[in-house]
Amino acid sequence: MRWCSSCSELMLCATLALAACRPDPQRGAALQITIAPADRDADVWVDGNYIGRVGELQAAGAGPLRLAPGRHRVEVRKPGRFPVQRTIVVDGKDATVVLPAELLADPQ
Repeated sequence: MRWCSSCSELMLCATLALAACRPDPQRGAALQITIAPADRDADVWVDGNYIGRVGELQAAGAGPLRLAPGRHRVEVRKPGRFPVQRTIVVDGKDATVVLPAELLADPQ
């Protein structure tokens, strides 16, 4: 876990353990989500499957998993906020995918 010096606000950069199971740990892409510290309790979903809360996925010892090659739908949700949804395509090369997750307040 580290504080991102390139963000205009204090944003927490976390390499999250988000992935489908895959046999070759050298293929795929790590997912890095930038999110405000106050939103670390947001839920993360990959391809319709609940993965966990951002804070839990950042915990020490939660070794990073990778998104398997292919197309993935990543969602970050928190009650009272608009969700962030992105489709990510992983081409099989070892890489990091950065997903900025600015969870804006829902006025309702």
